[in-house]
Amino acid sequence: MRSLLQLSGLLGILTFTTAEYSAPRNANHIFNAIHASMRQWGSSLHHNGMSFFLASVPEGTQFFHGTSESTPIIGTEWLAFEPEHAMVFAGRRGPPHRVPPPKNDDYDDDNDSPSHHEELRRREPHHAESGERCISPEVEDAAEEDAGYLHTYAAAKDLRLLYIDGMSAGKTAKGTLDSQDVLLFNGSLEDAPTKPGPGSGSEGERARLACELAQDAWEGRIDGVLRMEAGFEIILCAFERDLIPVRITQVKSRSGEGDEGRHNPKHDDHSGPRADDDDKKRKGPGHGGPPGSVNWMRAITHRYQGIGGSRVSLNYDNFVTAFAYDVDLFPSKSTLPRLTGLSQSELDSIRQDVTGLVMSHEATEPSWNWQTTVDMLVTRYSNELSYYVSGKITSLEDLHAEIERLLAPFIDYGDRNTELEVDRCTMHSMPLRANLSTLAARAVLSVARTTCGALFGVWEETQDLKVAVEKTQALVDYLAWTTWKECRGCADNEICVVPIWPLGSVEDYKHPQCKNASNPYDGEGESYWRGLHR
Repeated sequence: MRSLLQLSGLLGILTFTTAEYSAPRNANHIFNAIHASMRQWGSSLHHNGMSFFLASVPEGTQFFHGTSESTPIIGTEWLAFEPEHAMVFAGRRGPPHRVPPPKNDDYDDDNDSPSHHEELRRREPHHAESGERCISPEVEDAAEEDAGYLHTYAAAKDLRLLYIDGMSAGKTAKGTLDSQDVLLFNGSLEDAPTKPGPGSGSEGERARLACELAQDAWEGRIDGVLRMEAGFEIILCAFERDLIPVRITQVKSRSGEGDEGRHNPKHDDHSGPRADDDDKKRKGPGHGGPPGSVNWMRAITHRYQGIGGSRVSLNYDNFVTAFAYDVDLFPSKSTLPRLTGLSQSELDSIRQDVTGLVMSHEATEPSWNWQTTVDMLVTRYSNELSYYVSGKITSLEDLHAEIERLLAPFIDYGDRNTELEVDRCTMHSMPLRANLSTLAARAVLSVARTTCGALFGVWEETQDLKVAVEKTQALVDYLAWTTWKECRGCADNEICVVPIWPLGSVEDYKHPQCKNASNPYDGEGESYWRGLHR
């Protein structure tokens, strides 16, 4: 009897009209946020994250930290998912400014040595607002220092994190920091201007404020914050509480003659390394890449399509995104979403919902992985839509034939009904056992219905090739899928280059290309992070 009732319920879902589900505001942007989540590629292109997800990292997951210290870290610091990311910070320096942890019985202030928190200081922006160099002088100087240490840790428990999407660890003037500086921290960074602005504040202060939120407003329900720059990283509030040291190894000195990433005065301008005889022996990236960044960039491109290894899981049924609120995130028709123009009451409403999310839900609670559903839709339609607008189809009849081939599974040729056909097309990839009333579900339904409706419209109604292609292009522009900027056919010694703070040019953003992995950011063109495309 129970199985019959379950089947009856599924049949009811199959016959409903998809228009009954209300489309959320900015459904296409919510869809893309789900698609890009925990992916280096999509998060680099949709770099102004507007969403907050609960994330879980399973016990035993390994992480990495680069420092001058040969003893385990105590207190608040950064963790990298990739060892090459951490190794960039593994140079010797004097005692940095420490970041005091929030007051908590789990912390031992007597053991919180001022010699710790070195990586915090090295992550400070350098001329972030002008876009020049955009890396810490300490990181540059580390190339002239002796070797430091690579720490390997394992999670002592399942870590509970707040994932801030986009390139939220990028210290840029484009809005990558809005979700933290403007919304979470409400402009409270000590060195922030009167009006919260992009690129203001320090990384140490962000870490302190994030851990204060975790401990006080969120009552210890969050262990840290998950972000992305050139690689994914965690601001973890209590290393000694949440991690088990696995090993500490000394890295190769960068001061030796011929070492990769060795400091070269010729690399100090914005044009990158020169192709002269001396520089042929050195493999430094352009636009002022930090030492070791060649290996670093190679490593993070492996995470273009996901962090891998089941290292992070997100709760997609319950998350908060500014895209869903009745606020103007695109002032003056900006192409990049911003939070700087929102009123205090609008910011308060979103901030309170983030707190409600943290206090009421867990990353590990039952949730449908809507990213897998989004992936099915993108892979089904991405190449076809790209082909339809490519100019390679020269007649309306051929375009109609291509579209009909794609839509044929949803057509009953013995009883035509376009409305039912659009519904079948919309529901094709939807999980029938999932909760279809959640924000994620409604966004996915909306995008699927828009895509199917537009394609049926072009196939059935358009009688002019130019108009048909223009309508299809309008759909492509609305969807704005990052798959359409992916490189095709990179050689084994090449990587697909897109701007990833602090590196990359405007041209890299417009037209990502395969480039030699030994010098992917060749320094040509205007830096993307100078404030263009705002």
